Amino acid sequence: MNDLAQILGSESLLATSTKMGPMLVASGKLSPKDLSLVLAAQKKHGLRFGDAAVKLGLVKEEDINSILAEQFAYTQTPAASSKFDRRLSALFQPDSIQAEAVRSLRSELMLRYFNPQQNRALALVSAEDAAGTALTAANLAISFAQLGARTLLIDSNLRAPQLNSLFHLNDHAPGLSDWIADRTAVIPTAIESVRSLWVLPAGTRAPNPQELLASKQYQERLEPLIESFDVTIISTAPMDSNRDAQLVAAHAGAAVLVAQSHVTKTKALLAIGTRLRDLNVRLLGTVLRD
Repeated sequence: MNDLAQILGSESLLATSTKMGPMLVASGKLSPKDLSLVLAAQKKHGLRFGDAAVKLGLVKEEDINSILAEQFAYTQTPAASSKFDRRLSALFQPDSIQAEAVRSLRSELMLRYFNPQQNRALALVSAEDAAGTALTAANLAISFAQLGARTLLIDSNLRAPQLNSLFHLNDHAPGLSDWIADRTAVIPTAIESVRSLWVLPAGTRAPNPQELLASKQYQERLEPLIESFDVTIISTAPMDSNRDAQLVAAHAGAAVLVAQSHVTKTKALLAIGTRLRDLNVRLLGTVLRD
């Protein structure tokens, strides 16, 4: 009993320790007796604690991955049963080229935009690619959340909302349009499997999206909300058929252009860039996606 007490320490130590064994005990995955068995197997076979626990059949690989994610303050890859869109590479393929490209973009934005001046909001704008803009915005927001930054992802595409399907949100849930129009109170949805990420969906498809985004209520509602987060990423409607995105970008103050390889025309990008610069929107660069 005394030996076990030395291994486990006090109850408070179990609750606060960042070592894998006590964390598994605190989460109910291991019992104190199991812990002593794992420690013995670890010493006998020269294994890492997690490998020894799995070898003994006391925990599953996903339990170990969950603890590792918590130890390293990183988002665990969702379970196979997750209904999130698999194209969210920052979540499902963190070692992929696509995820690394998103992290590189995040680093550039941290160095050149978010950190130096404490800017908080950024719009992603494209010529014709609504789905690609939303996917890029979602992966970028996830990437910021994985840093531990309180991140808000907003779908301002009030004509054809995109984020609901990516995060398996209710298509009929109220969102940005309802909030601006004073139809109901709206709170951003916390994405439980991605710590530090909240999503504000587009909401009900309104007959007057441009008027809503140009309204005084949009600014009055969004400004204090944005101030309560470290980073806000705003996905916008494509600019080939309307000017909703330039209203959003003008309010955010900065934008990144999203271009689709072999689809987006250089002339269209140049036209968008000119319009946004005329509105004093700071253009931070262009993302080229497949």
